[in-house]
Amino acid sequence: MRFKEERFITLLKAYMNEQISESEFEELVNYIQQADTAQLNEQLLDLFDKAWQQANQQLPIKLDAERVLHGIMTSPQLNTQARRKKPKVWLIAASIAALVCLATLLVRQYTPLPLQAAKEKLLTQEEDTLTSDRREVMLTLSDGHQIPVNALSEGVQTFQSGTHVKRDQNQLIYTEDQDTKAHPSPALHTITTPIGMDYKLTLPDGTRVQLNAGSSLTFPVAFGRQERKVELQGEAYFDVAKHPNQAFLVQAKGTDIHVLGTAFNVSAYQEDPYVVTTLLTGSLKVQSKILRPGQQALSNETGHPIVIREVDPDEIMAWARGYFVFDQDDIKQVMNTLARWYDIEVVYEGNLKGKTFGGTLSRYTDFRQLLHAIEQTGSVKFTITGRRVTVSP
Repeated sequence: MRFKEERFITLLKAYMNEQISESEFEELVNYIQQADTAQLNEQLLDLFDKAWQQANQQLPIKLDAERVLHGIMTSPQLNTQARRKKPKVWLIAASIAALVCLATLLVRQYTPLPLQAAKEKLLTQEEDTLTSDRREVMLTLSDGHQIPVNALSEGVQTFQSGTHVKRDQNQLIYTEDQDTKAHPSPALHTITTPIGMDYKLTLPDGTRVQLNAGSSLTFPVAFGRQERKVELQGEAYFDVAKHPNQAFLVQAKGTDIHVLGTAFNVSAYQEDPYVVTTLLTGSLKVQSKILRPGQQALSNETGHPIVIREVDPDEIMAWARGYFVFDQDDIKQVMNTLARWYDIEVVYEGNLKGKTFGGTLSRYTDFRQLLHAIEQTGSVKFTITGRRVTVSP
């Protein structure tokens, strides 16, 4: 018989809310028994996508169904006897549980919002949430004076060094006039982003930068004629303005990155073992190694050889579009990334070796919902106490 989509979704909601009756569960199981496993998984994902398309939204949480299923089916919480009795029913039911929890629109946890609206909501939540007490983006002048960026009035500001800076909504734009080009100032400015907030700026040469959370960029207010040098801590995306006679140099944790005009991403957080440089377009040199678009270099301060590998640039740049993307990453690396954004302390208990997570998550999803979604993969469990999150097998 034909199983209508509306009825399917109704049963899924009841199942996940633990409000499904015995007869409804039998109805769901009957369909599961008759369906092809791969086809049903594909149908589930298609239903979720359609629901979000109707709301003109992008799916906030996406996971690889097979990986989710593997995580659940290898979880010790599953009743092994029940698995033996009805292997297919339990296999698909586990898949349904994971997929429905992760597509939280269909259950109860997520109200769809455009990314910008979701971001604004996240930044104005009640004080008892994990995302409260967020600090401001700060501008540090060459004399050490610090100014909250939001304290600058919109329009052009002129500092003592003769620097012209324009605050335009959520970004700063530096410009050079003929005098500063002829007599460049040695003054340095630093933009620092707090935990849980990124920021955009345009450097004096026209290079566009987007700083990720917990990062800082130090740069001259007017570049010299020979070289454009900046210093990065944390992570940033660069779209470098082309000036053939002026090389652009990024210094990050002992790694020198040389470019002329290109787009690339650098991640150089202090707690990470490597400086990770990903080239999107053009070409650049990391120390002595030349990268091609789609390649990533891993370097560090210990003098070990630079490792170059092929990557998906879209995944690397997901943070700049408002998403986390994990590709079966170690759970500790996942939690490090989340901690930078949500301003939390992470504690680990038990043996977490081999515990991984893969999926795409909106950076503006409520943190408790996000943790709940990760838990549904069966990989780890979370205990939240204030701003402390304990991770256990």
